[in-house]
Amino acid sequence: MIFDPTKEKAEAFRKEKKRTFLAALIQAGGNVSTACDEAGLDRRKAYEWRSNDVEFAAKWDDALNQGLDALEGEARRRAFEGVEEPVFYKGEVVGYIRKYSDSLIMFMLKAYRPQFRDRVAIDVTKIDADLERELAELAAGSEGLALGEIEGEAIN
Repeated sequence: MIFDPTKEKAEAFRKEKKRTFLAALIQAGGNVSTACDEAGLDRRKAYEWRSNDVEFAAKWDDALNQGLDALEGEARRRAFEGVEEPVFYKGEVVGYIRKYSDSLIMFMLKAYRPQFRDRVAIDVTKIDADLERELAELAAGSEGLALGEIEGEAIN
């Protein structure tokens, strides 16, 4: 086997780009576009690597989950610990107020507690009956059309 320094450098470059991308993916909360920008990597190339490299795909999934865990932690912190926002009077900061996020709390409850999720009722039996009726009408219509064509040909 012949040593090819160009091929060796290209492989080292790919490994470094992958490592940089994965670290950026964690920091970006799982946002692939942001991670690619941070790593100086084309999105198509990242997805190509993911498709062709099982180990990289597994590391991608792990980095994505770590990034999403960080986002969840930040959402939880903002919901329960709140964030300090400045209070202004005549253009000057005169104090701070802690604000909590009810909407973040609701999203978390919906994610973890089924009883808080929006309910969508679908009556499958009614849909099934409607489909059966429409199919029967279509079948009857096509039978009538076929009979009419046959009768029309017989008369002519």
